[in-house]
Amino acid sequence: MKKLILLVLCISALQSFGQSSIIDFGNSAEKNQEWKLLSDNIMGGVTKSKIEYTNNSVLLTGNISLDNYGGFSSIKTKYKSVDLSKYIGIKIKFKSTNQKFAFTLEDNQNWTQPNYKREFSSKKEDTWEEVIIYFKDFQEVVIGEPTGNMMKSKSLKNIVRMGIMTYEKKEGPFSLEVDYIEFIK
Repeated sequence: MKKLILLVLCISALQSFGQSSIIDFGNSAEKNQEWKLLSDNIMGGVTKSKIEYTNNSVLLTGNISLDNYGGFSSIKTKYKSVDLSKYIGIKIKFKSTNQKFAFTLEDNQNWTQPNYKREFSSKKEDTWEEVIIYFKDFQEVVIGEPTGNMMKSKSLKNIVRMGIMTYEKKEGPFSLEVDYIEFIK
């Protein structure tokens, strides 16, 4: 029985990040719960936010504060190498209120090195929507500042972490609920 449970857990982990074309969120056994909260608190900010897994989604909520040079909240995967070079982008099913967001990709674990972001936002607040974001449109960013460069396709071969973050440094409450992320060819 232990071997069967271990096998199911291993298959679930493979499907949740990198080996399947869909990251499906939720709190049931077959859903992905690998994403963790990361906010401006790590550098002295005072934004209040929380992550919650519902039956079918992941929910990021909170209140952005610009005090102490803060202004962001995010959810990110654990560090794990994945090759996204066979995909051209992602499709995200989400609903949100009161913020623009960005999908982030990192190809190294050093936070002072470039990472990559692409903004997305809702057209109708608190309504399920799907958006497609192409990797060719990701901008290079170093410590939160755009460099003017776009992400190079070779970076997709070794992505070590993905994330979704608030993007506009807008003070006040926010909510983002994500049903799934699908990698598209």
